Amino acid sequence: MAYIAYKDIVPIGTGLIIAATSFGLGVIYGNAPYDQATLFQYDPSGQNFERSLAHYILWANTPMYVHYVLHGVFVLGLIGCFIKLYKPNDEATYFEYGTLGLYVLSFIIYLTNLRTGVNSCLYDSWGEVDMPTGINVMAASQIMIVLVLVGVLTMQGGLYYATWYDEKIKKEFLEQEAAFEQKRAEAAASAPAPTKTKAAKAEPVEPVAATKATGAAKSKTSTVKKTKKTK
Repeated sequence: MAYIAYKDIVPIGTGLIIAATSFGLGVIYGNAPYDQATLFQYDPSGQNFERSLAHYILWANTPMYVHYVLHGVFVLGLIGCFIKLYKPNDEATYFEYGTLGLYVLSFIIYLTNLRTGVNSCLYDSWGEVDMPTGINVMAASQIMIVLVLVGVLTMQGGLYYATWYDEKIKKEFLEQEAAFEQKRAEAAASAPAPTKTKAAKAEPVEPVAATKATGAAKSKTSTVKKTKKTK
């Protein structure tokens, strides 16, 4: 039975993070026509604020499952972050924790500013500020969320590049090592084999005792010959 290794699940975590982040950016993009009209355009008549207010009231009155889908997508992105943080690579730890921090920060801004602002639109309860100021706070909060979510995508893009570059360096190193080993093996194979020289034949060494005996015998023989000649 084949088992799925942890490294095979890591791309799933990356996909969940990118999908959830892109979904959040898409939701904010749907509000952009109303936000830019109130935040960046001067409207003395106040019609832009009225249109933005009607838009957020409609958003607040949508069925709850629509809001649950948004929150569920956020949870999926959070699961993706925890998948990658289960056994993080030592070289990519800061990328992973940075992604988690930015992702959670975006949801905190959503809950404290955007979600509270939507409820204020629905119940016409703005606290210490007036309605235009509250609408602009919501618009500015969404710009902050966009910046944070773009930071999440940047973190994941940087992590992908760092991983790709590390694999590239390792691959080049292994290829160089393999080429070096191959060249060394070829050099060893092409080198001439060492020739074997015949050892010089050693002359027999006459024993010292035998040499002395032979000399004594020769001297004795010569003495006998001299004696015979004298007689």
